[in-house]
Formats: sequence, C-alpha cells, structure tokens
Amino acid sequence: MKVAIHQPNYLPWQGFFEKMAMADIFVLLDTVQFSKDSFTQRTKIRTKDGWMWLTIPIEKDYHFKPISEVRLPGDGKWMKRHKSSIVANYAKCEHYDDWLIDGYFSQAQETLQAFNEAGILYLKKKLGIKARVVHASELGLTPGLKATDMLIEIIKRAGGDTYISGSGGDNYQDAASFEANGIKLEYLKYEPAHYPQRWAGFEPYMSAIDRLFNLGGAPQ
Repeated sequence: MKVAIHQPNYLPWQGFFEKMAMADIFVLLDTVQFSKDSFTQRTKIRTKDGWMWLTIPIEKDYHFKPISEVRLPGDGKWMKRHKSSIVANYAKCEHYDDWLIDGYFSQAQETLQAFNEAGILYLKKKLGIKARVVHASELGLTPGLKATDMLIEIIKRAGGDTYISGSGGDNYQDAASFEANGIKLEYLKYEPAHYPQRWAGFEPYMSAIDRLFNLGGAPQ
C-alpha cells in the first residue's frame, strides 16, 4: 500500500497531484505548524505579464499553531480579490469552470484546513485521481514526533508499506529508518510539462487550476 503525505495547500500546483496520483492513500498533514508565507496560504496563477500570488492573509495569532486550528480571516475582502483575479485571468480559457467562483469561493468555511481541503478534493475529482484521502489528525499519532519518526508512524497507521517522497525528502528524512521499519521509499521526480496557456510562453509551477482550465480534466 503506497502512502503519500502533504500539508493541505491552497489550490496546489500540479506536482502535488502527481504525488497524490502515485499513492493508494494520501494523508493530509494537518497536525504540523502553520508556516507564514507557505503554500498552505498562497498559490500562483498565470497572468498576461507572467504570474501573481494569491495569498490568504492569515492573522499573526495563528502563526506556528497547528494547521487544523488556523481560522480564515473574518473580512471577506481577500476572497473577493482572489475571485476577481481568477475570473480576469481564466474566464476566457476553453475549460474554465464556474464552480471555482460560484461554489468554492462561496462556501461558509471557517478554517484554513477546511477551505483548502475543499479545493484539493475538487481538483482531485476533476483530474480523475483515485487515492483515498485521510487526515493525520485522525490517525491517533504519538504527540511530539518529528521528521522521519512522524512520517513512519503515519505510514504504519495508514496501513502503508511504501512511502512516496518528494524529491527533496533526503534533506530532512532518514532513509535507513524507513528501511529498518520495513517501509520502501519511492521518490516523485516531477518536472512540469509544457502545455498551452492562455498567453504566449510557459510559466511553470502554477496552481493546478491553470492546467485544468487550459487542458480540461480527466476523461469521464
């Protein structure tokens, strides 16, 4: 059983979903600390002049608290800005989907995790990915575990025997510990493939909505 683990990012890039597609079980790591200016609160979208950030303005009180405890700003001005930016840059794309505006940005979510997760599950469905999604917070993890020890316990509690790691995983995880625990390591080696975007040229590392709106979703 292959397991991939990732924080619940905001409208993530295509590489996030490539990792998900390789897994049988995809664990949303909602137990770790929220980090300011991380991809849990921001994403990139394509524009005529290149690209821009969409950033959710999380209040300072939530910095370094568990992601599951971070609440969205009460002021909805940020959401209106994000909606208008997406409409302005993608509404003329061949596969533009109004749900992102009429559904996703119209939800009454209160937490960052719930809001991000709704976007992740929407994109997962549109991209035809079959992995089962679970939450780290539901696995009864031992408090205080860090780095490799935390990953190993998540994989075991999820019933996995193989861990799909990002390409930079060797910078912080101990490969020998996975082997000692009977867990095989596989690495995602993903390079963004060029595809037609609305404007000339290609900007990599955009939110997966860019690929979806330009190329469409998985065959039904």
